[in-house]
Amino acid sequence: MKVLITDGVDSQCGQILTKNGFDVTERAKISKEELQEIIGDFDILIVRSATKATANILEHGTKLKLIGRAGAGVDNIDIEAATRKGAIVMNTPGGNTISAAEHACAMMLSAARRIPQATADLKLGHWNKKQFTGVELEGKTLSIIGLGKIGREVALRMQAFGMKTIAYDPMIPDEYAAQLHIELLPLHENFIHADFITIHSSLNESTRNLIAKETFELMKEGVIIVNCARGGIINEADLAEAIISGKVAAVALDVFETEPVNPNHPLLKLEQVIATPHIAASTVEAQEKVAIQIAEQIVEWKKCGKLAGAVNASAAELAQAPGVHTYLNLAEKLGAVIAQMAPPNAHKMTVRTSGEFLHTLSEVITAAALKGFLDTTQKEKTNYINALSMAKECGITLTQKFEKENRDYTNLIRIELENEHTKRMIGGTLFGDKELRVVMIDQFLVEFKPEGNILIYNNIDQPGVIANVTQLMLQHNLNIAYVALSRDETTALAMTAIVVDGEVSQKLLDDVREVNGVEVAHLVTL
Repeated sequence: MKVLITDGVDSQCGQILTKNGFDVTERAKISKEELQEIIGDFDILIVRSATKATANILEHGTKLKLIGRAGAGVDNIDIEAATRKGAIVMNTPGGNTISAAEHACAMMLSAARRIPQATADLKLGHWNKKQFTGVELEGKTLSIIGLGKIGREVALRMQAFGMKTIAYDPMIPDEYAAQLHIELLPLHENFIHADFITIHSSLNESTRNLIAKETFELMKEGVIIVNCARGGIINEADLAEAIISGKVAAVALDVFETEPVNPNHPLLKLEQVIATPHIAASTVEAQEKVAIQIAEQIVEWKKCGKLAGAVNASAAELAQAPGVHTYLNLAEKLGAVIAQMAPPNAHKMTVRTSGEFLHTLSEVITAAALKGFLDTTQKEKTNYINALSMAKECGITLTQKFEKENRDYTNLIRIELENEHTKRMIGGTLFGDKELRVVMIDQFLVEFKPEGNILIYNNIDQPGVIANVTQLMLQHNLNIAYVALSRDETTALAMTAIVVDGEVSQKLLDDVREVNGVEVAHLVTL
């Protein structure tokens, strides 16, 4: 596999990959135009934060299977575009945790004691002791917005300074936070009670402009704010106004909404602001850790399919669970069968699973069913990563449902496909550990193996139909391997599935459709 490494990722990354058989190209500095031109030659792209893997760039990555981020944040990678291509996006959570936490603490101390300003003034030949009077951390309340790995490390260190730590993180249980001596509070209460605020959340639509004009109004006079997470979480124009008004006494920023930041940015003109150029994770140790970590994760992925650090491949991860593979094979087969029997312009799919074993596997079962369906109906390559986004692009509305048990089968997968007027359904299960079986189509209980060439037809339940169909097969010199019959006495209809050796011609299929009593016939090829 060919790997492109950009952004000056530590050389140990390339060394590990080369040792494990990868063909590595390193381009420390590369323009977006150059990247767009050459990315089509590579299977794997590894970046830090400078390279922007946009949808337009990824569109040219026709061979891309994986994008690795040597670091935690992935906001420089278009996750949706990568997922649509079926490419795994993998980061290295934890590799730069200590470096980022230490930098946030250093920024907090520097803002509180005005160390950068005092240093600059001293170097100008001044000795203004009173001008740079600071504030102590001991006894102050620190609010941590985002209690992930970095936020927790910051809390531990600042508690050692005697700070009371409160936090906001909707994903963290109160009991866990209490073990860390952190009090979880609603977001607005964090802003009301904090003397210091440090941000450690990711940037997304729910956190963009999380701190803005209305938020500043809740805060104490003279609050100190640190942001070493992501630019865009704080509204920079509103922040400048809050500093000028005196609401915010000091700010320490390692990140900006647009990077590199414009030298004429209004915040850089304010004496209360200290800033660094996105270097929280830029220590020798951190860069070595994330470079080694991403390389080792990619090697493990190549060797055994392990998806450590994958941020868009939950279905693919579930697929690795013990005992799941055969059910995924079944779901793909069911998806492929119903694709070949689908009503015209079918646009709504429901995937139903039942049974305790399938309880937690709905997502990957659905992905497998979609893969089978889309591989049959579409020309583009589908996998478990992009199946849901591909279905959306094809206009398919998807519903997933789970039932605790089925009356007849321990574990059952059913797929329903419908348009405005017609609904088709297929269901399947396993016999033993490995034997795949279709066990129902629409209202008919009909059992056969989903393999080979299968002629499936509905007919009026009357004598002579199957005899006429099998006679046609004999005329076309086709051997019948298996026949499954089912009937619905309430409607006087029947269904037959005939597994044949050899290919079924269009002429034979047309002839079967002309048999007296046959209402509809499909050829399913697996």
